[in-house]
Amino acid sequence: MSAADPAEAQPERPRGRLEGWLKRAWWLHSFFALGFGVFVMLFARKGLAYADKLLMVLPISWLLLFIALRFIVGPANTAPDERVAKRGLRVVTNYIIKNLYQQMFFFLVPLYAASATWSMSSRNFWLPPLLLVCAVLSTLDVVFDHFIMGRRRLASVMYGICLFGVLNLMLPMVLGLPHLHALLISAGATAPAIALLSFNVREVFSTKGLGLTLLATALLTTAAWLGRAAIPPAPLALVEGAVGHGTRSSYEGLPGKKLFIRQSQLDGLRCGTLVSEPGGVNDALVHVWRHRGDVVSRVVVHEVPDEDPTTVLLRSTPDQLPQHPSGRWTCSVETADGQLVGVIPFTVVGDDHVPKEPVPPPR
Repeated sequence: MSAADPAEAQPERPRGRLEGWLKRAWWLHSFFALGFGVFVMLFARKGLAYADKLLMVLPISWLLLFIALRFIVGPANTAPDERVAKRGLRVVTNYIIKNLYQQMFFFLVPLYAASATWSMSSRNFWLPPLLLVCAVLSTLDVVFDHFIMGRRRLASVMYGICLFGVLNLMLPMVLGLPHLHALLISAGATAPAIALLSFNVREVFSTKGLGLTLLATALLTTAAWLGRAAIPPAPLALVEGAVGHGTRSSYEGLPGKKLFIRQSQLDGLRCGTLVSEPGGVNDALVHVWRHRGDVVSRVVVHEVPDEDPTTVLLRSTPDQLPQHPSGRWTCSVETADGQLVGVIPFTVVGDDHVPKEPVPPPR
């Protein structure tokens, strides 16, 4: 029978059914992986109690992942005539890689989301959605296997994002590094990792390859330095905060929260914030008072230990007030190196201000 015979070109019915069931099974596995990822997200912050153990396991896991991506999976390591054993090894390795990605990305998402500031005046809320997209993609077996892992450079970028996210999270907790130092180290380590996964080792260590790798490392590190305000200092997070005024009570922690303060009642103006970081806060923190977007006062706050050893209470008052203080204000918590932790907004109004929605009288 000739090669152009349509009867030969049609697939056999039993084989088509088997492939259909396998495809459905992979999609069911994707839904299971997504559900497990949500479970990891719910318990991510409790897992930070074991951060030292995670960081000890991390180098071994990432070394195995690097070897797998470089020498076992991907189009460069496949051949039409490969043996069944090698094909099976690649399938098993690919499955392990997916699970590692899923657990890492879903572990990172809630921690970076808690550390990010979800405000129109903030620039650091973009990273949690990016991590969430990577997490969801890692659960979609068809997309991950055939689209991402089939393209080495795309797989390398995903590897680099995950490596950066994990190192930037773990280094302050385990080694006690300030967040800016961890950010620069994480950015600097990402470029060589991507280079070694994307290109031949001999090419990377050639004169040209080393030069390009060092240049990429310098560019990423510089970008991290210049864009540090756009990276959440995870797992440092703002738990709650408030701006108040008037006489301070004897046992006051946070002041009574006010969204609107009359211009004639700015006596005792103060900001209180409660921040949390498992392992302890390693950075000097400041309160930055802004009026209509302009910095009015930058106050180095002193830590007031809370009953919870993982939280710290911070309080400050502005050094000075503008001559015309009415308008939009914010009191933001930042690291001394300029990474944003959280923002507390409020508005100073005139004495004749009438609330749009009057508070109903007590019953």
